[in-house]
Amino acid sequence: MGLCRTIWKKFCPNILRRKYVMIKSDRSYVRVSTLKESQQDSPEHQESFIREVAAREGIEIDKVYEDRDTATSIVSRSDVQQMIEDAKRGEIRSIWFASLSRFSRDALDAISLKRILVNALKIRVVSIEDGYDSAKKDDELLFGIKSVVNQNTSGDISISSRRGIRKSALEDGNIIASKPAFGYKKVTVDKRKTYEIIPEQAAIVELIYDLYIGGMGDKTIVNYLNGDNPEGMFYKSYTGKPWGLSTVQSILRNPTYTGYNVSGRYTTEVVYDDITDLMNRRKKLVQRPEAEWEWAEKQTHPAIIPLEKYRHVQEIRLERGGAFRGGRRAFVNVFAKLIFCAECGSAMVTMKSRNRARDKEYRYLLCSRHRRVGDIGCANGKWIPYNDMRDEIITEVLSRISKKLKSLESKGTLEIETSMPKNDLDKEKRKLEKRIEDNRKLLFEIRRQHMLGDIERSQYEFEREQYELEIKEIEKRLAVIYAEEKRSLDIERLVKDAKRALRELSEMKSYTDVEKTRALLQQVLKRIDVSKTGDIDIKTYV
Repeated sequence: MGLCRTIWKKFCPNILRRKYVMIKSDRSYVRVSTLKESQQDSPEHQESFIREVAAREGIEIDKVYEDRDTATSIVSRSDVQQMIEDAKRGEIRSIWFASLSRFSRDALDAISLKRILVNALKIRVVSIEDGYDSAKKDDELLFGIKSVVNQNTSGDISISSRRGIRKSALEDGNIIASKPAFGYKKVTVDKRKTYEIIPEQAAIVELIYDLYIGGMGDKTIVNYLNGDNPEGMFYKSYTGKPWGLSTVQSILRNPTYTGYNVSGRYTTEVVYDDITDLMNRRKKLVQRPEAEWEWAEKQTHPAIIPLEKYRHVQEIRLERGGAFRGGRRAFVNVFAKLIFCAECGSAMVTMKSRNRARDKEYRYLLCSRHRRVGDIGCANGKWIPYNDMRDEIITEVLSRISKKLKSLESKGTLEIETSMPKNDLDKEKRKLEKRIEDNRKLLFEIRRQHMLGDIERSQYEFEREQYELEIKEIEKRLAVIYAEEKRSLDIERLVKDAKRALRELSEMKSYTDVEKTRALLQQVLKRIDVSKTGDIDIKTYV
């Protein structure tokens, strides 16, 4: 072995002594901020410009990082990640940019990445149009100022772009959606992009709205469209695949079907996944409150759903609790969110027990606060058999509505209005509005205390979150109250809904279909209050 090594050293001395040396190269970074055809040549123009300027210094660009990504954070882009990895391995001597605006349009990102490349990895960074060259002078002030200017310019362009899109949709009547809503196809009429109705799809949209108004929930409609209907018919979806919950919910919430363009339905928010790393962030699309939507003054395309019908569905969604979230658990009580304890105002909820001897299940209604806390929370410990009370209340409601409608038919509009039950939600509304006002004052106070250093940041964050959460919940309840007030003033609709509910409830052989029964009761029932003595007070819309 020793002899072999001696011979190897004698004839191949340089091979053993040679160390691996990384050959560094000069590289460039080009970026295009859009995939539109009008800017497809932008990276090539940047590359040509960089090669020309670098050649004047006798530098040949060995590799080009071409970034076409749309990630929010610069370090989330694949080519930037590759560039940093190559730099860490010592492969890069210099990196060239046409402009800092192509490097990054976020000042924090630009400075952070510059510090990684220049200060930590000792790489020469050149931005030609900005006159920045770290080899001549690492002028971070110049770099920072240019980055801030680029960020502000980018923001101005974004605002201007959104303003142009808004005008195109609301004033010019153009359809700006990249994908047409189910039931429509895109057409161009007199140089204006608009919609044309696809009759067979439009019929499905109308069916979805009718089923929802008729008492079906989102999930039941999905099953109906997927073949769970009397005819066993499968309705064709946008993709041809089975219908999903989100698709049905989207159709029920989409104002496009009214024939009006609506702008500002969504906005983007920046989400920080790690607050200790501000470069680790992403954009999220969120729906804005309906009150902030901007509607075109006149119809911009053919309507599939009348505006009043659309608004009616949104009010029903609000009442059912489906307007603020994607879905909910299935109801097991036809009076859910309609029946309350007269003593404390809490909801009456269903409880169940089983008779083992008879192997039979029984359901009862009980004050939810009494169930949680006992007599200390609420003195109403009355247990009411659910099925018996359900049938009795519905029978009473049908009788009352029938008599009321017959009485109203012989009266004029003015007499009907004066004889309608009065809305008793004013007190609750004022109370909730006062709570929101108080919470906002408390939020202001804890912010002041935090700024003065009177409370720690962790305590401030906790209290702020609690106050904001309570405000959000109160606003949800107020939205329901406002919708109920508006509904109470629409006499014609109240009478129409009452007639339909009376007819359909009377035709039902049983009330075991909770979703449908509850939806019909919502058309005529305001609320039910149950006292600790078992007395029941029923309030109806007519």
